[in-house]
Amino acid sequence: MRIIRQRAPQPSAKATTRFRLAGKRLCWKALSTCLKSNALLVKIVFFEGEALLDALGWRKPVGNQARRQDQKIIDAIQSYMFGSEHPDLVGYRTQSLERDLKHKDLFIWGMRRLCRLGAFYNKRILDVGCGFGWQALSVSMIGNNSVVALDILPSMIEGARECVETLHTKDFVFDVSPVCGDICDVDLPANSFDGIYSIEAIEHVHDIGQMFDNCARLLKKGGTLLIVNDSNALNRDLRKNTIDMWRKRENSWEWISYLKSIRPIEHGEAQPFSVMRRVIVENARPALDEASIDLIVKSTAGMLRNEIEALAKQYKSGCELPVLQELDWCRNPLTGEYAERLLDPFAMADMLKQRGFFTKVRHGFRRQPLRLLNAIKLRPLNIALFNLRPNFILYAEKHH
Repeated sequence: MRIIRQRAPQPSAKATTRFRLAGKRLCWKALSTCLKSNALLVKIVFFEGEALLDALGWRKPVGNQARRQDQKIIDAIQSYMFGSEHPDLVGYRTQSLERDLKHKDLFIWGMRRLCRLGAFYNKRILDVGCGFGWQALSVSMIGNNSVVALDILPSMIEGARECVETLHTKDFVFDVSPVCGDICDVDLPANSFDGIYSIEAIEHVHDIGQMFDNCARLLKKGGTLLIVNDSNALNRDLRKNTIDMWRKRENSWEWISYLKSIRPIEHGEAQPFSVMRRVIVENARPALDEASIDLIVKSTAGMLRNEIEALAKQYKSGCELPVLQELDWCRNPLTGEYAERLLDPFAMADMLKQRGFFTKVRHGFRRQPLRLLNAIKLRPLNIALFNLRPNFILYAEKHH
């Protein structure tokens, strides 16, 4: 006898979609539980949920609304950048359009990643070393944040204020307040920010310890500090290229001419740092012979004027002279600003831990499969990866 099987009723398209979404949520919950329960796996690799969704291809595709928002932000940045003809901004704008903003979609992706990692949404945020402020504008628009854009250079804040004023006359919604000040001692209220970030700026800060002390004071409990940078001492090629640049900043008048061409106000009175130190030594002790002056100038790279003056006054032939600091000797002896110091992300993470932060050092890979390793926790592998690409993100959360 032939048995005829009855076909089961097929679910509707809407029910199928709900089933698939529920299945993905269940898989993610199971995977999260496995990660949390496996201490060894967590120790080796720590994935944030969104990073893992990216890796597995589960992230929801970018829709038309998100594309329109990205285009709106790109349009705002374009209008903002041309909102001032400040002499320093003109050169910096040209440089940025050739490098950081050459591919605007990648720039927006990076700023979205920053907001996601720091949970910068509807928050009060501090941008440290804001430059002329287009990152601050992006963070404000992406996350509906109120951003205080801080920079130590008056010329940059002047340009940023002009750009903000120009953009306020157009159809863009944002909240950016440029402020001129030094992050090491800026007079802002304690516990007044939900988040702080610094993009390609900390390598110039004259005292990173003081900066971290002040960030700890300014952040609310549970607030996030993000340092994004590529001046990574663990990358061999970048280390060599940076030291080559230091030698130019130390001695080359041709390099000074280049700096003046891109930022004529900031570098209007610039001189090679070795020339500046020579003037300090000669003024402190006019009777010194040329050979002694040369020795003092060479050995005091990275030192400040008062330190150089004291050494010059006490100098005796054959006395012990300072040894150059390996990672940060290219420094303005008058202002203390570094040309571009080399950074050890793990050493900075330790400094923040001492100040009560929970920290993570991340890589900045965008493409698969390397993106899977952005949060790896094996030091030898980290060093190998930083030799592939120097970019790092230092995540720090204030615990108390």
